[in-house]
Amino acid sequence: MNFALSNLILDPVKQIINVTKRKYIVYKDNKRHELYTNFIQSCTNNNITVQDVINLGFKLMRQAKLHPHFFGNNSLLETAQYLTFFALQLPYEYNNSNYLNRTINESETKKIIELFERRISERLPVEYITHESWYSGHKFYVNEHVLVPRSIMNTRFNDFLNEMHWENYRVLDLCTGSGCIGITLALLNSKIHVDLLDISRQALEVAQININQYSLNNRVQCIQSDLFENIKDRYDIIITNPPYVTTAEYNASPDEFKTEPKIALEAGIDGLNVLDIIITNAKHYLNPNGKLIAEVGVTAAKRIKRRYPNIPFKWYKYRKPSGEEAMFGMHCVFVCDAKGLS
Repeated sequence: MNFALSNLILDPVKQIINVTKRKYIVYKDNKRHELYTNFIQSCTNNNITVQDVINLGFKLMRQAKLHPHFFGNNSLLETAQYLTFFALQLPYEYNNSNYLNRTINESETKKIIELFERRISERLPVEYITHESWYSGHKFYVNEHVLVPRSIMNTRFNDFLNEMHWENYRVLDLCTGSGCIGITLALLNSKIHVDLLDISRQALEVAQININQYSLNNRVQCIQSDLFENIKDRYDIIITNPPYVTTAEYNASPDEFKTEPKIALEAGIDGLNVLDIIITNAKHYLNPNGKLIAEVGVTAAKRIKRRYPNIPFKWYKYRKPSGEEAMFGMHCVFVCDAKGLS
């Protein structure tokens, strides 16, 4: 099922700038309000630089004890930098002194502070504020209807593709959300055709934006389905980063995670509600030499090993973008041949 998305705003920069044209910014904390007001007023009397406003944002985010939500290198400083550069429409070259030493005016400062305050008071991940997320070097549109892209499988994508015995060059990306996994695979291999599947129509609207952005409509399509319910074909690869968080883990998670779709994270008391269905049924939708690839997290991996002792999963640890495997990493991704699932 394809989706027409012409009514959606596709320019997040204009979105943010339009928002900041309001006369008054709503501050939910009196102390921050006073700091913001004083800082803005100082712009008229002093040479306030990009670095100055970054330092302000970093200080306030630390004071608010924000969770970095895996942004960049899990750094609140990088969060403040990114939001500042985004508001000013500058390239993301944080160490370039020409940008950092640039003076900013009162209007620009207000735009930046608006973004800081949303991050602090609403506990929104950076990506929901900017509507952009970087994954495997590619930029994806995101909003609150999809999980913020952060799957760690991407450092092994080339390995997975190169090890395949292809039959029909078809890939199914289950629980696709923004479509970042399936679209990245399509960009890596021009032969493959990818179906992006999700139960959420709103998530698929986001995925369709990203398909359009990379001009992949001839090879990538969206399917709305509750897992395999609307699937009748077979694939060489079924790949998924499904919900696998237990109810207790979800309830204990920081506020930033609770702004993401719960359906994309929480999967019952043991976190295996969705994975059980995938592991049990994937064999019916794989070609004979096909593979199931899944990111399941560390705690879910332990439960899967106990529940399915006879399935020959091949387990992988987190691999850094440099290619180096984390020394103390735990298993969090598995690959299983279709024959092993029988």
